[in-house]
Amino acid sequence: MRDSKDGNETALAGGLVSRARLKRRWKCGSDSSFWRAEADGLLVPRRRNGRVRYTWADVWAYEGGQPPEGMAAAYRADLLTPAVVAVMADMTPAKITELARRSEIPVRRVGSKWRFVPAEIARWLDHGWV
Repeated sequence: MRDSKDGNETALAGGLVSRARLKRRWKCGSDSSFWRAEADGLLVPRRRNGRVRYTWADVWAYEGGQPPEGMAAAYRADLLTPAVVAVMADMTPAKITELARRSEIPVRRVGSKWRFVPAEIARWLDHGWV
């Protein structure tokens, strides 16, 4: 299977994900950020057909941990920024970041950036945790 946006293989085709796909997922990132993560042992590159790829397990470990049981598909979705979550929750981005720092909202960490799994945020909003 091919990813319609950049022609790179997706997780459904071999369980590997490209840097371009991760940049879209995280809405941030550069080659140097990947090199630093690799050098620090946080992301383990896999070479396939001359291209660098990463396993979802490594990506999730880098972001802060594996998904809960039965939520792997939901955790493959592109992540939300604090600004997007703030609109959904009718709060300011600063308040969302504060909740993330205090672990009062389900959050992932990409380097120094806070990111959110859409399904987790929907569940958080549905349960009235705001």
